[in-house]
Amino acid sequence: MFFIIYLALSKGENYKVSIQYKFRKDLYSKEALIKAAYNFIDDFYIHLDSDNNYYIVAIDARETNGDYPTIKEFQNEMLIQETRKIVNDKTINIREIMYSRAMASTVIDENNQEDIVENENADKILVDWFEENE
Repeated sequence: MFFIIYLALSKGENYKVSIQYKFRKDLYSKEALIKAAYNFIDDFYIHLDSDNNYYIVAIDARETNGDYPTIKEFQNEMLIQETRKIVNDKTINIREIMYSRAMASTVIDENNQEDIVENENADKILVDWFEENE
């Protein structure tokens, strides 16, 4: 991983800095890259590109205050997102089973349902709470 800093003159502004980071494709997924970049879009303009071996991330500040995410911040975010993807991929089967069992337990057998009007406890259930407290 390495980065390049470009300085460019912009009309009406002093200097505009553009930072480029490169991440190896064999270490990080495209999904992790997009999620990491998404976490910085409130404060920065981000352009994603790639070549045969690297993902290329170009970052420009929205404001001219010169604050940019450090290379370590972006590296950490890439690592966080890649770890989340790995955990998600490894636990998807158990999560699907748990979700299926939870949904299956909520299935209502329509043959055994009682109509609330015919229920002998309907008078206890259909009581106005405010009238009880008076």
